[in-house]
Amino acid sequence: MADWQHRVVITSERSSRRRWLVTWVVVAALVAGFALYSVTRATAVSDFAAATVERDRLLDERRQLTHDLRVAKTEAETLRDQVAYLSRSQEIDSGACQDVKQSLGQLQAESSDLREQLAFYRGIVSPQESQAGVRVYEFRVSVVKTLPNQYRFDLVLIQPVRSDKRVGGQVELSIEGLKSGKKQTLKLADIAVDGARNLLFSFKYFEEFSGQLKLPEDFRPLRAMVTLQPGGGQAAIEDEYDWKKIIRENAEP
Repeated sequence: MADWQHRVVITSERSSRRRWLVTWVVVAALVAGFALYSVTRATAVSDFAAATVERDRLLDERRQLTHDLRVAKTEAETLRDQVAYLSRSQEIDSGACQDVKQSLGQLQAESSDLREQLAFYRGIVSPQESQAGVRVYEFRVSVVKTLPNQYRFDLVLIQPVRSDKRVGGQVELSIEGLKSGKKQTLKLADIAVDGARNLLFSFKYFEEFSGQLKLPEDFRPLRAMVTLQPGGGQAAIEDEYDWKKIIRENAEP
């Protein structure tokens, strides 16, 4: 009986200690769990706050980049417009400059022609000439190399005495030569292929004629005859030119 009671007491003391130990373990576990929870929650809250701040920063940065991109696009469009305007302006300026140069060239050419005509007229008017009327100032004949038996003629008529009156009349151009050993005279109207066939003149200072004529293959030209028949009762004027001489004088070097 005494032994049993003694064992009960011992068992009771061990159970009390075990419960106390278990309680401390539970309490420690709860404290540790609460601490871990607190730490985890604080970390989570801190990470969430940091993530929120980072998100806001990224959103602000995106808005700034979007604004910068819009500004860059606007500036690029403005620059493209300016480049196009400058290119167009340069084209217009180049075109205007080219037009001015062309007009200047034309005016210079016209001025040169006028000076040549003035010099020409001053040269043909002779102070020593006393007889008024029309004269042959120049008659030339040259070979047309690209066309067989064809020739170009140039004729200049003048009034050697300064006069305000016009002189009019007709020019007869003919070629004398041999055909089959016989003399033959060809009229301009029969051999002209380019230019007037009847040369009528009416001028105050001078007048020029030009054209092309074609001779028959078996025709050998000897001389050219230029006959001026002025109106107003003036006598005809006839000039004769050796064919070989005028061809030689006007041959290309």
